[in-house]
Amino acid sequence: MDNMRIVRDFPHCRSDTKGAAVAIGNFDGVHLGHQEILRRCVDMAKDKNIPAAAMTFEPHPRQYFAGNGAPLRLYPLRRKIELLRDMGIDLLFLTRFNRALATLSPEAFVAEILLKQLSARHVVTGEDFAFGNGRGGDSALLARLAEHNGFGFTACPQVAGEDGQVISSTGIRMLLARGDVGKAAALLGRPYAIEGRVRHGKKRGRALGFPTANLALTGLFRPRFGIYAVRMEVGGSGQWQGGVASLGVNPTFGAFEPLLEAHGFAIEHSLYGQRLRVELAGFIRDEARFDSSDDLREQMADDCLKAKEMLNAYR
Repeated sequence: MDNMRIVRDFPHCRSDTKGAAVAIGNFDGVHLGHQEILRRCVDMAKDKNIPAAAMTFEPHPRQYFAGNGAPLRLYPLRRKIELLRDMGIDLLFLTRFNRALATLSPEAFVAEILLKQLSARHVVTGEDFAFGNGRGGDSALLARLAEHNGFGFTACPQVAGEDGQVISSTGIRMLLARGDVGKAAALLGRPYAIEGRVRHGKKRGRALGFPTANLALTGLFRPRFGIYAVRMEVGGSGQWQGGVASLGVNPTFGAFEPLLEAHGFAIEHSLYGQRLRVELAGFIRDEARFDSSDDLREQMADDCLKAKEMLNAYR
């Protein structure tokens, strides 16, 4: 369904948002494990001829409890919403995670949220799902509560990658922190991409002959700092172009705020203010400090050649 509806405030849920099959999770990354949960929810909804819904939480519960110490999200909310829509979700319950929700007992979460507010017909979670105050409820408890209250429940087994390891957002962050974008893409089911609106920078790349489009990394997980071969899409056009990008603080110029600075091989016009998606195709090298602009320019030319070689073999 192309027009997924977003419901942000439970007390104002309309009758046509009730009675859905509901997949519950944080869905950070919407990786292959998440996709299995969402797929089962969509299939169940089709079988019962009811809407397929997803419930996710803002802020992420870990962010609520840990504040600045929480792991940063893989995707901005905007991208997560797009991915949930693409999975065939009809309704998104974007649930505010606050003290009132955090202190609900597992039994109260089922009674107040799933039954009273949503009138859920079926609930789908991962088998490792934990919920309620102090994460006191698990999938076994939810199964018992579902049977007692007359709604269906499916606990999806965890999905493993080719190496046998369970797919998780934490594991994907670890791979990205090593610069292993290929393995991360295999677990996500798509190449990892950073996106946002292009901001003005210092225009140093332009002066060196390699103009860049700059994206802020605010609130997002930061993969291994360094130089990457990338593919770039402007404004959701569906047209991708190759390039090379620097992710980090640019030690030659002593930048303070980490940025993604992407140079498109065939992009000749300004991208300021436009939305840009930059797909990390391959890690080239770590960041380095150069003594002169000429040395940096020479290295950037070499990076471009290596990026083109990587992109020729990509996919």
